[in-house]
Amino acid sequence: MTEADATTDPYLAPDATARQMARRLARTSAHGVLSCLEADSGDPIASRVALGHTAEGDLVILVSALSLHTRALARDGRCAVLVGEPGRGDPLAHPRLMARARAEALREEETAAVRARFLERQSKAALYADFPDFRFLRLRISGGLLNAGFAKAYRLDRPDLTHPVPDALAAVADRVRSHMNEDHGDALDAILARHGETGAGWRIATLDPLGFEARREKQLCRVEFRQAVQEPSGYREAFVALARDAEAAA
Repeated sequence: MTEADATTDPYLAPDATARQMARRLARTSAHGVLSCLEADSGDPIASRVALGHTAEGDLVILVSALSLHTRALARDGRCAVLVGEPGRGDPLAHPRLMARARAEALREEETAAVRARFLERQSKAALYADFPDFRFLRLRISGGLLNAGFAKAYRLDRPDLTHPVPDALAAVADRVRSHMNEDHGDALDAILARHGETGAGWRIATLDPLGFEARREKQLCRVEFRQAVQEPSGYREAFVALARDAEAAA
């Protein structure tokens, strides 16, 4: 191996398709493998955790004070999460994302919104989410690695996986979500069909300026808008564009 070979970065710079795939993996995975450093020994450990996310795209976990990884993250917040489901055939042939992050406590004023988003994704967690020894942690993403298939590996930075949410958009998100779910169910079903999903009764679980996650029973699908929403009125324009695309494809 030459010196040039040893120093060549095998990872590609992400394009729009890679960023979209990475966001889909991060935001639709119901669970993932969390790795961190054990508090006492400093040795690496791994745990399967249920996942939610903030509107910006950071991951969220609900942890018990009794868990080994909770104590580990309290001492050293550095961690990584692996997401991506293997399908038929070689499990290494399916896309997966490793997100690097640092665990941090939520601010008191943001806990209610994060809790609501999490339970929209992880409804069974409502049974224990308010137990005194449980709390939510944000895993603030710093970057990651996306393996999208043979010779398609990408190095990602935080802006590739997250997107800031202005206060004006955060203030209307629940209202937009409720309006679409209650008044435009047929349009949502058509939009999801356009994105390869089947069945009726899809509902928006979580919404952000780049798109939304739709839920039907145990299915979860991410749909992204043509472009990022910049102001509250933009949500209507974004959904109208998706509905027109679905109608044209029908």
